Amino acid sequence: MSAGVGPAIIDVEGSVLGSADRARLRHPAAGGVILFSRNYREPAQLRALVGEIRALQRELLLCVDHEGGRVQRFRAGFTPLPAMRRVSGKVSAGSAGVGHALHCNQAGR
Repeated sequence: MSAGVGPAIIDVEGSVLGSADRARLRHPAAGGVILFSRNYREPAQLRALVGEIRALQRELLLCVDHEGGRVQRFRAGFTPLPAMRRVSGKVSAGSAGVGHALHCNQAGR
């Protein structure tokens, strides 16, 4: 990240930026924004929100908590993603622990 962008990933309150959101986005510690379903109504609104964020600080990393399966923050206008367990086809033996990698299934299941 550049010298003008900080280390913190922050969220915004709704589908448009409020004054408190703008203040947080301008803070030197802000390095990115994570978006959730509360930030999304439809594709045109999302484009406007992203444009507003970029206008405040162009270099912020934009993230979405969109993991696939049940966790699909943006639905209308977006491709649904399957759960990662389904994509992988199998899970490593130690998958109950945090940080264990999923193994890709070569058969494409």
